[in-house]
Amino acid sequence: MRVRDSRWKPPLRTLRLCGDLPFLQWPHMIQTSGIISESEPVCAMKRERRPSIEAAAQTPLGRLRAALDDAERVAVSARMAADDAVAFLRACDAIDMLIDAVGTDADIRPETNRADFLRERLRANAGAIVGVVQRAGRDRDLHDSPSWKRALTIAADARARRFRRMALIGAGAAVVIVLLALLPVIVPAEPAPDIASIGRLLADREVAAALDLARAEYERFPDNPEAALWRGVLELRAGDPQVAEELFAQARRQAASDVAFLFERGNLLIQAGLPDAAEADAATLIARSDAGAEGYLLLGSVREARGDREGAIAAFQQAADLAAAANKPQLEVIAKTRLGMILQSLPLNVER
Repeated sequence: MRVRDSRWKPPLRTLRLCGDLPFLQWPHMIQTSGIISESEPVCAMKRERRPSIEAAAQTPLGRLRAALDDAERVAVSARMAADDAVAFLRACDAIDMLIDAVGTDADIRPETNRADFLRERLRANAGAIVGVVQRAGRDRDLHDSPSWKRALTIAADARARRFRRMALIGAGAAVVIVLLALLPVIVPAEPAPDIASIGRLLADREVAAALDLARAEYERFPDNPEAALWRGVLELRAGDPQVAEELFAQARRQAASDVAFLFERGNLLIQAGLPDAAEADAATLIARSDAGAEGYLLLGSVREARGDREGAIAAFQQAADLAAAANKPQLEVIAKTRLGMILQSLPLNVER
């Protein structure tokens, strides 16, 4: 203890340990009634403790990222063996559970996007995955796997969904553009037949109900070419080709051109599940000197509906090339769009 001196400066204390790290210490001066005293030295810093990498990897978020890494390594491989397929399905199961476990505790938008990519790969390759697992007899190892059950469901529904996919993708994206831009028909007077409802019933495979509605709409609008064409297609599917030909003849007379009629009828025949009849219209168009692009575009749709993706790719490419040569830019865009759709949906190569 000493008397306060205004000129006095606190001396630098010696180097001491604070916890397990050395730090320079300064005296803490306390003034009481003009008397200065020193308190115990305090640490200038505290050591920051952070979780180790090993500890972070054991958190739900760490396990989620590890499962995503494992699944992505298999998903992007050129070939998939049975062991890879089983590992991929198990990783997908773990990803779904860990996303729920993390919940709102962290921002997992990047991880969610990666999981969405993997779910899409499972959907696109479900048939191939099911085939390679079953051929190897590994399906018994996956009896409790939700992802395996999902793959089985998708593979079982694939054939039945092919025509619906064609209707939804082809008719919804490309055929509608073609009908509006390239194949105008005589504009019906108001009110118009309920063509949209007929198409919805057909897409839902309610063929009998679609035929009944087509007949009713044709009775209401007997001079409407669309009503005649739709009824003709459905009558042909129902097994009455004579009535169908009469209706086709009416629609053909009222169409903007013979090319427009054949192309529109071919697309409706595909939607109705009559690809053989649609292929005949495609062949007629291809044989014409002025309709090769339309013919190959229709042929590509026929092949896609049959599941012949390689044949569809070749036909769509031919349609795009012919449309460019014939200065038909709208038709070229449609053909390239259809080609891009089918290329994007191609599955991974798998080990047979």
